[in-house]
Amino acid sequence: MGWLGAVWGGDCMDFKPERWITEEGKVRYVPAYKFMAFNCGPRICLGKDLGLMQIKTVVAAVLWNFEVEVLDAARVEPKNSVMLRMKNGMMVTIKKRTRSIE
Repeated sequence: MGWLGAVWGGDCMDFKPERWITEEGKVRYVPAYKFMAFNCGPRICLGKDLGLMQIKTVVAAVLWNFEVEVLDAARVEPKNSVMLRMKNGMMVTIKKRTRSIE
């Protein structure tokens, strides 16, 4: 569902982080119905905001502490299932960041 061209546009398979930012540099509003994992309307998941905040916190911590590089051979291809997954996973190299205090 998160990769449907009819919902997200023809370039839904492309890695474009800028699609989430407006021209003014603010976070773009995306209607809740596009994220069906949390449902929408009066029956929306009560833990949605907490879940999204936890995801953002984990991603920020990983990027702060590690250098993550996607391998050139990695091909982004969705796997048909109830939950959105990548067919062959996402192949990356991870290196611990080294920081020096000066």
